[in-house]
Amino acid sequence: MTFVYSRVDYKNQPCLITIDNMVYDCSGFKDHHPGGDEIMMKYHNKDATEVFHAFHGEAGFEKLKNLASRATPLSNPQAAEPHVLAFRKLRQKLIDEGWFNSNPLWQFYKSAETIGLLSLGLFVAYYVHWFIGALIVGTAYQQLGWLGHDYSHQQVFKNRSLNNFMAYITGTVMSGYSVNWWKERHNSHHAITNVLEGDPDVDNLPLFVWSKDDICRMATIPFSETIIPYQHYYFIPFTFFLKLIWNLQSIFFVQQAHNTHLNKVATNEKFCVILHYSWIALFSIFFLPTWASILGFFFLSELIGGAFIANVVFMNHYACQQMTWNQGQIADFLQLQLNTTRNVEPTPFMNWFCGGLNLQIEHHLFPTMPRHNLIKVKPIVEQFCKENNLMYQSLPFMDCMTEVLGKLKGVAEIVTQNQKKSTQAR
Repeated sequence: MTFVYSRVDYKNQPCLITIDNMVYDCSGFKDHHPGGDEIMMKYHNKDATEVFHAFHGEAGFEKLKNLASRATPLSNPQAAEPHVLAFRKLRQKLIDEGWFNSNPLWQFYKSAETIGLLSLGLFVAYYVHWFIGALIVGTAYQQLGWLGHDYSHQQVFKNRSLNNFMAYITGTVMSGYSVNWWKERHNSHHAITNVLEGDPDVDNLPLFVWSKDDICRMATIPFSETIIPYQHYYFIPFTFFLKLIWNLQSIFFVQQAHNTHLNKVATNEKFCVILHYSWIALFSIFFLPTWASILGFFFLSELIGGAFIANVVFMNHYACQQMTWNQGQIADFLQLQLNTTRNVEPTPFMNWFCGGLNLQIEHHLFPTMPRHNLIKVKPIVEQFCKENNLMYQSLPFMDCMTEVLGKLKGVAEIVTQNQKKSTQAR
């Protein structure tokens, strides 16, 4: 959650990935990977079978065939664990039953509802009062985030280009965050969830530390040793600033060089970012009465959008187990996802407010499944986990919040104790 976007240059590094007992030399392709090269390097010299199947449709398998001439059979194939083999059968069963097919009418309704909510907020800001309008627009920003999430995960259309186009419209033009910045972070988050030094979502220094295994990094991060002991106090106020931070990170991202694929679309994304701030500026200048109302409208809508996004995003993973890099390398796909992910128990309101992401377990196991089907496969996944003695974590929203604050407090107390011991030793 840093303000400056930084990345490692992987251009000249080898990348060997195992998929279905075949080793693929992706060293040349990683620079053209639509999801960025960082996610591919996370699986260098590792089996990526489940992750590949989770993220890629027919187009992905066709591209994999193009690498077949550089593929070699695994010299010593490892037999998958029984629960992994059972999961592969489950996934294929769900595909065959049509659970990965989008409902066009539902998708049209959800897109119209979300864009309509944004339009309503602008209407109210002009005709009623900017304060009420800003509250509605902030809520719309959150819902647009979920809609952009659907398109970015290729859940809506079979055509990848059409999904990407709609992601730019709903995510970048309407809401202000860089879709490709989000994809590069979010794909890593999905592939190595809650793995320290791997999942960017849990690298929140200097603001937060989520695991005692990450405390050692504080010494190298300015100000962290001063503020982390109080992290459970300022967490909720911080959530209001999440969208502003995301949008600022997006501005840094679109100005920097990335892999070949992302550089090709950089101009388009810069244009979309400019469009976002242009329509906000034009609306504010022409339809709001004073500079105070203009600034109030902008910041209130951003703060509400940030808080509503954060109070979904932080509930699903952060209070769960964080793994060290070595633990993450050893864990299989199911262990990684189920040990580090928690559902927020569904209710009609929670399903709408969270955009289906309260069903985070189902989403992480099947990221390309349309969100309207997640609630329907939930009982199937629960039964699968029960039959295979796998963890399935689910709590009501307020209990999830309590867990998050408790996790922050627990780590903060360890930091405080360490600081006291260090002072006494002097």
